[in-house]
Amino acid sequence: MMRRSAAIGVALLIGSGLIGMFSPSAWAVPSFARRYDVPCSTCHSSWPALNSTGLAFKLSGYRRLNGIDVKPTTKDIELAMGALSIPSIPPLALTASTGFDFERIQRRAADGTRASQTGSSFDLDSVALFLATPLGQNLSVFFEFPLFETHAPANNFPTGPSGANATDISSKRDIQFESEVPGFEMGKAMWNSLLPILPLDSLNIKAGVDQLPFAFSPEANRLSIRPYLIFRRRALDLLSPVQTDSVFAGNEADRLNRLGEPQIQVALNGLVVPFRELTDLGKPETLSVVYEVGITNGSNNNADPNTEKDFFGRLGLEWWGQRLGFFGYWSPDIYDDSQRADGSILNGLVLSGRQLPNRMSAFGPDVYLTLEPWDIPVWLETQVLFNRESDPTGFKRSFSWWGGFSQVNGKIPVHAKFLQWITAYARYDWLRGDRFDDTPAGGVTGVVRPREWQAVGGLQWFIFENLKIITEYSRRRFENNEPVVTPATAPATAPGHQHLTDDFFTVRAAFGF
Repeated sequence: MMRRSAAIGVALLIGSGLIGMFSPSAWAVPSFARRYDVPCSTCHSSWPALNSTGLAFKLSGYRRLNGIDVKPTTKDIELAMGALSIPSIPPLALTASTGFDFERIQRRAADGTRASQTGSSFDLDSVALFLATPLGQNLSVFFEFPLFETHAPANNFPTGPSGANATDISSKRDIQFESEVPGFEMGKAMWNSLLPILPLDSLNIKAGVDQLPFAFSPEANRLSIRPYLIFRRRALDLLSPVQTDSVFAGNEADRLNRLGEPQIQVALNGLVVPFRELTDLGKPETLSVVYEVGITNGSNNNADPNTEKDFFGRLGLEWWGQRLGFFGYWSPDIYDDSQRADGSILNGLVLSGRQLPNRMSAFGPDVYLTLEPWDIPVWLETQVLFNRESDPTGFKRSFSWWGGFSQVNGKIPVHAKFLQWITAYARYDWLRGDRFDDTPAGGVTGVVRPREWQAVGGLQWFIFENLKIITEYSRRRFENNEPVVTPATAPATAPGHQHLTDDFFTVRAAFGF
């Protein structure tokens, strides 16, 4: 089966490459490149990952490159006596990826019983429409509309101490890749340079649905296919013997705060150059400081279900291309009344049912090290987060865990007629949880000390700056490092798995137009 899947993947790779060979380079230019007549590599190290110029461009409300104003190729239409303007050319962009995906999940129970699931599919992995533009000297907007998505279930949902996304131990079902038509992902408006007496871009206000200000985007601008574990996990994902989506059914699961999901928020952000001018940003010796602080519902892109508000912030410094930052997030309660009631042990699940707050905090550093200032296109990205939830199961037992990832990337210039460069990357994710046991207080999770890691490796062939072929393989493993002690009151559907291994392979073509 693996040989057949690999053969299909190689055939798709060759076919996609031939398509790219006969594609003219002019047809696939993202909207900002069209607006300002600059190459995509101005803001992207390897699309969609942003470089320093791209990050500053984003904070300027899409107006300045390294602090220097850029003019559109076609003059904007002015409104309200010049206070506002709209682009004369629609500021639209489209991204899409399609290819072949293969996944195999193997589970082993404490008694040695094994189960496995396998899935493979040709998929239209994603199609998304973007609208992003400045609207005058201060206002700018950004909207993302996913038109179609396909992903593997285990790509987004974790395991739990017993392999909670498993069926029972004897299951050998096929994996069903999930397709959906979301329709809306992110939408925000930003007013730049809030106080005219301050330097440009040093104080901006943003409102809408947007990603949290991590140094390395959990979603839209991530170079690799597989998501970062540290941005997706919640305590129940690592502790519950029942899949989290079964504890929180329907829209209740969608409301569970995940740091990698876009959040409805209001935030202040800015870019400060302490000892030089903003126009010196293009010089590697220029020290710059970025910051963002804000407030959010903490229920992803859903309306607030519990009236509690969460707070977040990040501070980052850059010098000679190197970046160091610190992120923090705090929530007074990440559950709501409906989640606690419907997920209670009275319904055969894992929560106590009592309306006790579950406070959550996450904080940690991020580091970006690069040799690019010395014309060596190699860079390292590292994020670490320490997490704590005060009462994830409602039995007055707290749980702490920490983890993160390190990813090294290299760009190999080729400059052949139909191949611009190749980007190679390798990443290691890890999670380490403290020992947890809520059974003395009447809980049903059993004794858990979770460990999880993921190794990811990939190659991306850039036919053009905005057309690439991707091959990626990852292996993920979860295990409970405590002996299995399953309470008699545990849900009957909870499997007794202690180990889970997930292998994922994909080859796909992606373009931005």
